[in-house]
Amino acid sequence: MMSERDDRLDQLPLGIVGPIAQAGETQKFVHQVINADQPQGWSAQLPNEPGVVLQYQISDRAFGQGDLLGLRWDLTPHADGALGNVFTHAAEGATVRFGWRLPHDFGPPRIQPALPSSGFVVPQESGIGGNVFAGIEWRAVASNIFLDGSTWADSRSVDKRLLGATCTPASP
Repeated sequence: MMSERDDRLDQLPLGIVGPIAQAGETQKFVHQVINADQPQGWSAQLPNEPGVVLQYQISDRAFGQGDLLGLRWDLTPHADGALGNVFTHAAEGATVRFGWRLPHDFGPPRIQPALPSSGFVVPQESGIGGNVFAGIEWRAVASNIFLDGSTWADSRSVDKRLLGATCTPASP
């Protein structure tokens, strides 16, 4: 679930972890279709577990914007927090875009977990537009089920770094 207003996104992601999610079968099917080697390691996946994350993020699209060399740019800082059995973290970062006819949104949609973005694009004016963007985020992670293992059952886990950074390279 997600609600979007002019300056913030509220989310309550729900899902399932484990064999019941059918990710292994999906990956094997795709590998078969594209004639790739069959994936390995699905016998070590986490056991079935419901996933709930209460997530709040705020982004300020009006933080910085202007014109440069006849093109528009904007800078959108964000803060994010999540609490749940899939992951618990606090994050802070920013995205910068440069182009023409920039849409009035939080940026292009991306697969989570990633820098905040919009679930849809709302152009400011008619016609063709385009942009490149880059972003950076610092994240403090208290827990991550995919690293720490299952919440309620014994499972595999790995050591992790408490602090990390992600970077979204510029793309069209």
